[in-house]
Amino acid sequence: MEKPVREISLPKGAFRDENAKDGNWYKIEEINYLKNRVKISIFASRNAVRLVSKNFNLECLGDNHDDIENLQSKIESYDGEKIYLKSGCWLK
Repeated sequence: MEKPVREISLPKGAFRDENAKDGNWYKIEEINYLKNRVKISIFASRNAVRLVSKNFNLECLGDNHDDIENLQSKIESYDGEKIYLKSGCWLK
């Protein structure tokens, strides 16, 4: 599988999980570990247009548990509202 090509308009530090379902690029702007909150900018995979830049809070249900450490390896997809993590938790 070919590695995705970085678009020139993407900010430095933007990443993409090549196994992610949506193929979007993500840039973690700020992390507040005490409040389990993270500011993330999300860019479209095809044209690098910024889809959103906002604060997301970590939410989990039932026995699912996660934290905001090492988010780069945990992001699975973004549906326009939530960023889903591989643990079953999400950022909203």
